[in-house]
Amino acid sequence: MAFSTPGWDLALFKLINMQWRTEALDVVMPILSDRILVWFIAIPLVLLAGVKTKKWRQLLIGIALVGAVVGATDLGTNVVKDAVGRVRPKDAIAQSHHYNYKKATWFQRSADFIQKDTKGSSFFSGHAANSMAAVVMAMLIWPKLRSFLWVLPLLIGYSRIYLAKHYPVDVLCGWIFGLCLSYMLWKTILYKFVPSWDTRSDKK
Repeated sequence: MAFSTPGWDLALFKLINMQWRTEALDVVMPILSDRILVWFIAIPLVLLAGVKTKKWRQLLIGIALVGAVVGATDLGTNVVKDAVGRVRPKDAIAQSHHYNYKKATWFQRSADFIQKDTKGSSFFSGHAANSMAAVVMAMLIWPKLRSFLWVLPLLIGYSRIYLAKHYPVDVLCGWIFGLCLSYMLWKTILYKFVPSWDTRSDKK
């Protein structure tokens, strides 16, 4: 069921992965794409909010709701990945740059590289979908986060292209899926579980 790569999709991938490269981005992008980043961001925010408000129970409920949305998004993403089977660009595009986390090293495919894999997990991006779902839910629960938190899924999505893990359309569709699923779950059921103190304080 894998589909051919549109011309614009391939062209944009090559711009990001091959031409718009810098030494600084080579350091930053693997960090943005590492799932551990979530803990470095979430834990300080939770601790800061807990110390400031003393409402630990409400915070934990909010975190649980975000976790539930991410779990549902990840499940849906894996179903689509298995059904589509699109090969990742790092395993399909000659001269593409990719990062090996185990060796903490960048590699580049040779100019005569030929795709061997017939099935992969490129479409759509789980990182893009999960980060967008988490951020959308967090911003719905805590509207005061809207001024800055929306940037996170954009940076994570860009990093996935930079690392040759996904094509731009994989990231775009991941964002859309995460946003729609998170908002749908919020409107249908999850809003009922949001602690009332959040709603009242954010309306002031």
